[in-house]
Amino acid sequence: MKLKAVILSLLLLGTFSAGAQKYDRGYETVPSKPFVKKGTFIMGGNARFSQHANDDYSFLVINNINSTGISAGGSLQMLCTFRDNMAIGIKADYDRSILDLTSADMAVAQIEMNAADCYQIQHKAGGYGVFRAYIPFGRSKRVAMFADLQLGGSFKQAIAYNAGGDYVVGTFNESYSLKLGVDPGLVAFLTDRFALQMNVGVFGVQYSWTNQIHNQVDNGNSDSTSAGFMVNLLALGIGISYYFL
Repeated sequence: MKLKAVILSLLLLGTFSAGAQKYDRGYETVPSKPFVKKGTFIMGGNARFSQHANDDYSFLVINNINSTGISAGGSLQMLCTFRDNMAIGIKADYDRSILDLTSADMAVAQIEMNAADCYQIQHKAGGYGVFRAYIPFGRSKRVAMFADLQLGGSFKQAIAYNAGGDYVVGTFNESYSLKLGVDPGLVAFLTDRFALQMNVGVFGVQYSWTNQIHNQVDNGNSDSTSAGFMVNLLALGIGISYYFL
């Protein structure tokens, strides 16, 4: 009976000692040589531009497309590491696009429609607070993973009108959105200070609403909410960063 009691006591002590052990994945103990040191200031961004011109172009069921368009934008990000491999900062972006559609015809199942003299211009500005955590590949000082946690919002205005009929018809939209997102990515140093980074959105929670005025008379509005894990290839970003070591 005493032998059973001793064995049971040893098993209980072993269980409690195993449960008291702490499993460390390395987040609490930063390596002696971090990828980005505390006190480093980081500035980076990207720029984008595109334009098109269609002359009697056809696409699927749309024929005789005559249009021109320009789209340009960019983003700027400033971060400061408050701890080795951890940074906090802000991000701002801006986009602007113009579309001038002279004419286009569409025919589906003997139903024909056409558009002429349509014009649209829109711009969007956003601001976000950013928290970034770097995840080095072992002892590598050139390449590492990172994850950005972004919280902020954006503001968008757009005006469109159609002058192809007897009267000019126009619509003005004003949109707002709030977003919480997680964007992981890769960063690779090209020199001691310049780095190339690529990130893509994989998770986001967003709420947006739009106020609309049609022909300066009729008012309308809409709102939407979205959340989920997904790889958003439209949110793929490639940019250059400079590290003030």
